[in-house]
Amino acid sequence: MLSPTTIVPPTAPVEAITIYVTDYGWHSRLVLPSRNGRLIQYAYGDWNYFALNQQDLMNGLAALFLPTQGTLGRRTFSNTSQFEQMMQRENASILSLKVGQAHVTRLLKLLDERFNRHLETRIENSQTGLTFVQDNQDYTLLYNSNHELAAWLQDLDCQIHGLIIWANFRVKTNPKTQSKKPSRALHQIDKSCSLYC
Repeated sequence: MLSPTTIVPPTAPVEAITIYVTDYGWHSRLVLPSRNGRLIQYAYGDWNYFALNQQDLMNGLAALFLPTQGTLGRRTFSNTSQFEQMMQRENASILSLKVGQAHVTRLLKLLDERFNRHLETRIENSQTGLTFVQDNQDYTLLYNSNHELAAWLQDLDCQIHGLIIWANFRVKTNPKTQSKKPSRALHQIDKSCSLYC
């Protein structure tokens, strides 16, 4: 249970592009580049606990042990520099990996369509900087934000190995493609986040 979940990127992605996994200690989010140069962060969680900030004992226990209303969150960064600065401010760790451009374009389209499906439920959360909508996927301990992230990564042609419970991911790098100088995005930052995000 303490072993990290391993993300294995595709070995030779066509038109390779960098994506990011942001690790908040207990939960994780996915950041994808759009064609206009912006970065789009998507997150999944429990509606009451994550979107509405109702982080009392009752909602916490419900999120752990009952199927509850899921939520999809989204926010946009103007560029990579703004994204990295925000992650430092939020004490999040960043993992970067390369996948094929076509897979990113397709997943972004699917996530945008999924988000827009329930726009009438949209709320802005000033604490997380995310815009949330209700989602058709129920939230449970056995299907939380990290399970959803793993499904998104598999849609990007990545392989996932290991037990998924909390945000404990690592990327299995290919020595042939690993750069000599590590990116700032790979530097680890202290992790902190609420338990059921």
